[in-house]
Amino acid sequence: MSQADIPIKIQLFGIGVLKGEIIRHLSPLTSDAILDKLPLVLRGRFSFGSKKYWTLPGVEIYKGLNERANKESEKGDIVYNPKTDELIFALEDQVFPNKMNKVGEIQENLDLILKARNGLNTKIIRDTD
Repeated sequence: MSQADIPIKIQLFGIGVLKGEIIRHLSPLTSDAILDKLPLVLRGRFSFGSKKYWTLPGVEIYKGLNERANKESEKGDIVYNPKTDELIFALEDQVFPNKMNKVGEIQENLDLILKARNGLNTKIIRDTD
């Protein structure tokens, strides 16, 4: 982890905590906008009809695409979709219909999301441990 990588905790209320990091150099403007919003508490939900990703709509940062934006994501990626203003945690490798900014990765406990239900409060904070 470099100095530009900010450790975060993603708390799924009543289920557990995921550990990840915001990797600033991948998308600096978007990453900084997200970090400025922390702690962030939003209601999460799964992608419609499947459990391919967990999404947190309504981040309200409204940052556009960066030069590294693409449609593909890998399991564990944290991506921001500027078209719909949502933060997405990829639960498997996939290709999205539009380009997104990768802002980080989840390192621990990704499978805990599979126990969640739509509408679950999800809190993202800086990890100071």
